[in-house]
Amino acid sequence: MLSETDRERGLLLNLTGDGKGKSSSAFGMVIRALGWNWRPAVIQLLKGARETGERNFFHTRFPELIFESYGLGRAAGSDEQRAAVAAGWARARTLLRSFEGELLVLDELNVALHRGYLELDEVLTALRNRRRELNVVVTGRYAPPELLAISDLVSEIRALKHPYWRGVPARKGLDY
Repeated sequence: MLSETDRERGLLLNLTGDGKGKSSSAFGMVIRALGWNWRPAVIQLLKGARETGERNFFHTRFPELIFESYGLGRAAGSDEQRAAVAAGWARARTLLRSFEGELLVLDELNVALHRGYLELDEVLTALRNRRRELNVVVTGRYAPPELLAISDLVSEIRALKHPYWRGVPARKGLDY
């Protein structure tokens, strides 16, 4: 049986795998949190300045919500991308310690770790030492086993079929 203190502890959720829907699931949790008057925040690593429906939605309808993107997209060189991710991770570290909200989404953190843009031990330490009540959702392919081990929930989104495999490009409103 969990103690009352453990029941109040924030959870670490990891949405990983090669299928589409990891970030979309996290954004659904943000909407759910808003429905309960929680204060969520989203930090996107690796995603560039490309206009997206989710960013438009949250900035327009919830301008007080922290929704920040720290990435340069696919075309960026690794040094430039590394610097952008480092800036996003610095912001995320601050929020992990001091954000007074209830939910923090770290979008594409798994991929940033996989590409070596961040140090795994530093990320694990920051997640373990986050503000006790803060729930954190991590997304992205290639979740490292060490991060999965400390996660309270792990969901693997698996691709069985995808229009991209037939040459169909990403579509506005469905993919971004």
